[in-house]
Amino acid sequence: MSLRRNNFRDRLQDRLEKLDAATLRKYLRSELNTTGFFEEIFDTIREGVIVLDNALRMRIVNPSAMRLFGITKDAIGKPVERYIRQIDLSGLLQVPADEWGRFSRHEIEIFYPERRFLSFYILPAPEPPKLENEEQLLATLIFHDVTERREDNEKTIETQRVTAITQLAAGVAHELGNPLNALGIHLQILKRKLNNPDADVLRSAVEHFVEIGDQELKRLDSIVTNFLSAVRPTQLSMSPVNLQELLIDALGFLEPELKSKEVGVLMDFPDVVPAVNGDGGQLTQAFFNLLKNAMQAMPNGGEIRISCSVDDVYVHLRFADNGPGLTKEQISRLLEAQYTTKEGGNGLGLLIVDRIVRPHGGDLAVDCRPGSGAAFTISIPRQARIVRRLTAPQE
Repeated sequence: MSLRRNNFRDRLQDRLEKLDAATLRKYLRSELNTTGFFEEIFDTIREGVIVLDNALRMRIVNPSAMRLFGITKDAIGKPVERYIRQIDLSGLLQVPADEWGRFSRHEIEIFYPERRFLSFYILPAPEPPKLENEEQLLATLIFHDVTERREDNEKTIETQRVTAITQLAAGVAHELGNPLNALGIHLQILKRKLNNPDADVLRSAVEHFVEIGDQELKRLDSIVTNFLSAVRPTQLSMSPVNLQELLIDALGFLEPELKSKEVGVLMDFPDVVPAVNGDGGQLTQAFFNLLKNAMQAMPNGGEIRISCSVDDVYVHLRFADNGPGLTKEQISRLLEAQYTTKEGGNGLGLLIVDRIVRPHGGDLAVDCRPGSGAAFTISIPRQARIVRRLTAPQE
């Protein structure tokens, strides 16, 4: 710790108890005008801070970020991808001007200088980038070490299993109501049809009930599996799977509810989607949870936009709704056990998605701007990755 920092803290501490509010504001205002004030903040906060320019070079790196990634001061001015390879930030340079300003939250796992889990936020600069000006500031990355929190979450899930089962039982009872109701209604209709002497009418009624019954039974099975997975996670059964087919299955489970809530679904997929190595059942459940989450964010109806993109390593599935969006505080707590933004929610839906995606070697990310909906992206490693030759960095 520098002598100047000690002097600042000592001066501030000595004066705090002696100054009235007006004088204190004046004192802090004078400190804000000194260049050292912001250096004090960057040097002392626990969060890692990295500021990038339009060339994706690191312009500011505070000591916490240096410790987290094992880099030194000579990294300043160098491309961020040279030191942090888990994050692809090139997409920031392609964001349309009318979409600029969306903040996003991600989690990554790093192994150097030690294995840690980091949550980070991308805070874009106020103005969209002008690519001809490489030195214009593009975005700020704020990293928070969530290793202990992740471990605590896992312990919480295990130690609170009885409580969770009680909560899940209540949730299951509520969720099962709709499909059971539908089965009951159609049984009554079928009973009335049985008295009809017309064989064609009777056959049509039976066929319709069998179709509805099959759909609702699948829905019941999905609900039970979805809830119980929070407290009884299963081992992955890996095989080559087609994510588009799994997504269609998940949509099939939710189709009656989507229609009743007047929620439309638009899908945008490339002509060819590479296979991934995964557990089809669990990935379908993850898609089900994200679709359900998007649907619940639009109680008055709306639209879910599902898009797929592919790069050399991952297949990305993005689920975007046009609901009210989320605040920064809500985003920061999304993966906390039992935290929910919905009335009657159990706070386990996204946590289950995260626990499914990560064993697949994948990632769950969210980006949002209040009032403009939220978007969750699942990234799963493709079965056959494309390896490209990297050119040596230019000093």
